[in-house]
Amino acid sequence: MSENNTTAEIVSKTFVKQYYYILNEEPHYLHIFYNEPCLFNRRDPATHVKKAFWTKKEVKDEFLAMRYEDYTAEIETSLGIPYPMGNGRVIVFVNGYLTRKKDNVRYKFTQTFLLVQQDNGFCVVNDIFRFKETQTQLPTSNPIPPSPQKPAATES
Repeated sequence: MSENNTTAEIVSKTFVKQYYYILNEEPHYLHIFYNEPCLFNRRDPATHVKKAFWTKKEVKDEFLAMRYEDYTAEIETSLGIPYPMGNGRVIVFVNGYLTRKKDNVRYKFTQTFLLVQQDNGFCVVNDIFRFKETQTQLPTSNPIPPSPQKPAATES
């Protein structure tokens, strides 16, 4: 494995761990991962209209509108690879689930980041976020047990 691949994997794992920790714990700070100019691209899950946001303020406002505090993120897989054109760039691919806290509805998503190395670490310059079409209902943490059945009458 090349040094670039190893570095990309380390950067990717560290970034994914930090990014989704902030998303779960303090989503109002999520915009700090983004540099300006940046691009956050998403498709509205209800209308399927593509939206693009170009500044940190627009990204922050969109994150607040998305109400990430109402969800919990769970990462299924992630992969980081060196960007083929230019040093200090890493592409990060993420597959996961956002689970709505109020009803345990789980939405599958994919997210792709382009990270660029800065003096003090890496920042996001491109983020493409998409919900998949499927959603599932997770069982609640306290499932209701089935009601007891009346025993069948036996003949004596």
